[in-house]
Amino acid sequence: MSDLPDPETGSTDADATAAPPVAAPPVAAPPDAAPPDSSPAAPMRDTHFDFEHKVFSLSGAFFCIDPSSKQPVLHILLGDLKAALPFNTLMESFDIKEDSRDAKLLDVVEKGLAYVKQIRPGEQIPGELLDGRASWSVEEKHRTIARGRLTVQLVSSISGTEMIVVKADELEQIVEDPQTKQRVKAAFKDIAAKLGLKDNYEQYLTDRIEDLTQELSYIEALRDRFNAIRAISGKLTRLTQIYRTDRTLCNEVARMQGLLGKPLKDYDAIFEQADAQTGEIFGALKAFDTTVTFVRKIRDDLRARLLEWEDILQAWDTTPVEKSTAIEQLQKQTYRFLANRFMETKVWIRK
Repeated sequence: MSDLPDPETGSTDADATAAPPVAAPPVAAPPDAAPPDSSPAAPMRDTHFDFEHKVFSLSGAFFCIDPSSKQPVLHILLGDLKAALPFNTLMESFDIKEDSRDAKLLDVVEKGLAYVKQIRPGEQIPGELLDGRASWSVEEKHRTIARGRLTVQLVSSISGTEMIVVKADELEQIVEDPQTKQRVKAAFKDIAAKLGLKDNYEQYLTDRIEDLTQELSYIEALRDRFNAIRAISGKLTRLTQIYRTDRTLCNEVARMQGLLGKPLKDYDAIFEQADAQTGEIFGALKAFDTTVTFVRKIRDDLRARLLEWEDILQAWDTTPVEKSTAIEQLQKQTYRFLANRFMETKVWIRK
């Protein structure tokens, strides 16, 4: 959502037109008339961050998580001063009451920042908090992979032999194979009989598979991006070859490799849960709503974890792995990032 433009102020240049040579005498307005420059306030929308206090309408205002405190803050510009206000300070300084609409919206902002990096006043509330839909988009290749995995599961259900296909191009070939399409029809017939479906069952199951494809495409997009975390390990290995005479850097990289192991193991376990949920296609279709809810929960969990990594991942994406000051600074930055989050500490208790 952070890529949306700032809400427009609604101001116009209508008042800048030239005045007539002779001003007309003032005409008294009826007692119940509205002031000439007033306009009805826009209605507050339950689906948007429509705040009431004027502080939220300051140009350039946005919410984000402060990297130091890990707490949500409002960034505003007051003259030449840039301020990042924690929510308790914001409410005290601008007299925002605990039970006000703005206070309730601040709670929604805090929840929404688990799904997006920035929120601007006036933007739509993330779909995850409204109806469960993702507030971010996926590429067509991720839908293709998700559709291919589900097709493989359908074919496996009718053949009784589990097929394991990993490469995206192979999945696409399987989906387009005429024999696969015939087997999918047979699988639909078998599943329809088990579910007690009769009229128009093929269209019903086709729609359900497409719905699951859309849900699982987000998992595939996240899997794709999490692979960039795994790629950092390979880049660190190359770094030790480039700086093999620098014992300090090589020792730090060795510790970084160890720290990377924990999150990678955790993330792999989460993806395995998502794969297992749709691994038995009949069960996934029979308990369709439960399946979608579970997949979305995993999607949101992975998305929140990924947002923490995004700045680091973008830096590794754009920094060549070669001897340079930039790569040395990135190595130090990554070490701090890993140590702050994944270093295990022991508390020694004196007996």
